[in-house]
Amino acid sequence: MNWRIFIARNLKFGRKLTRLHHLNAILFLVLTVTGFVLFSSFYRTTFPGSRVLIKDFHVWIGILSMLPVLFYMPKMTKHLKTLRKRKNHRLNLYTVLSILAALIISGLLLTYHRQIPPQLSSFALIVHDLATWLGVPYVIYHSVTRSQWFKNIGKTRQEKMRITPMLIDRENPILKRRSFLRVLTGGVLAVIFLPLFGNWLKPYLPTMAGSSSPKTDGNKFDPLPQPKNPEPIGGGRKGQFRNYTVTEVPTFTDENWHFTIDGLVKKRQKYNWREFVKLKRSVQVSDFHCVTGWSVYNITWEGIPLKNILQDSGIDQRANYVKFYSGDGVYTDSLTIDQAMQDDMIVAVLMDGELIPGQNGGPVRLITPKMYAYKSVKWLNRIELIENEHVGFWEQRGYEKDAWVRS
Repeated sequence: MNWRIFIARNLKFGRKLTRLHHLNAILFLVLTVTGFVLFSSFYRTTFPGSRVLIKDFHVWIGILSMLPVLFYMPKMTKHLKTLRKRKNHRLNLYTVLSILAALIISGLLLTYHRQIPPQLSSFALIVHDLATWLGVPYVIYHSVTRSQWFKNIGKTRQEKMRITPMLIDRENPILKRRSFLRVLTGGVLAVIFLPLFGNWLKPYLPTMAGSSSPKTDGNKFDPLPQPKNPEPIGGGRKGQFRNYTVTEVPTFTDENWHFTIDGLVKKRQKYNWREFVKLKRSVQVSDFHCVTGWSVYNITWEGIPLKNILQDSGIDQRANYVKFYSGDGVYTDSLTIDQAMQDDMIVAVLMDGELIPGQNGGPVRLITPKMYAYKSVKWLNRIELIENEHVGFWEQRGYEKDAWVRS
């Protein structure tokens, strides 16, 4: 890449297109790197403090990436005229523009997901994912095979052939050097990206009868709570969870697990597993919304209403907030007393009639249906009533304290 092209003046039409092409490639590269960093579970657990900063940087680069496209649009008609006899180049142009349009539009919807319904946000996330898993390898392939380095390989071969004409016989290779490198480049990208694309696609494919693998969960509890209804009253959840953690997934047993309610209460309480599963439970159907844009609908939760737990312990008049502790030893969050006393706030034990799996925050998880899921503390094992506001784990790192979902 000739960097001088970015500051050159009075360029001809072709060189102006080259400058836009290079600028777009740089922005796309930065978006790809920051996007995969945000996707990485290793980064999320190792460097959670910088995640919001990386996310904001990713968003701003995405907004900047619209500029090369906007500058190109007035030139598109003239450019297409130069490609009238180059069908493959036109097809490549339409493909790249489609990928960019899908990424930009879905990215904008995800950036402003608080202002749109969750259903639209979930659809935008699927489009963004699809454009990423299909678009990134295509753009990489296009960049490699159209690079000057790649073109020089073919030129060297052609110069040799002018001196020594190629004899057609069985010993000659089937593919020319450049064609072979194209196939090799495509094969390497397929090996890297197909497994990732398959893992993303798997939850959206119908499960064949008898082909589902058994559930694995490090938690071991006995007795298991029995659901009130033999089938989920919500009909079974719609959608797939994307499991995020800020630590390794902790594991528990009925021997080492306990649940505590303390702080500004009139009666401190502590339960072991056998005592906890005997508490009176209720059932509710609600949706689950993540701040990253995805949702799971019609989940049947069964557990103890949060307000019942607080009322049974007796709320001290000095208490203004309720602080929640995760069994991972790191994550915390809080609600106001008024928020905690809402009817749909529930300390859940069962999800669609089964004990909540460890990867979903089980055996016990706080569920806050009308708020984004960073308020729904996983592996909940302690509730403390406090006087002064507590700023939760993600709020300390840039998330909004206002976690309400737009209905």
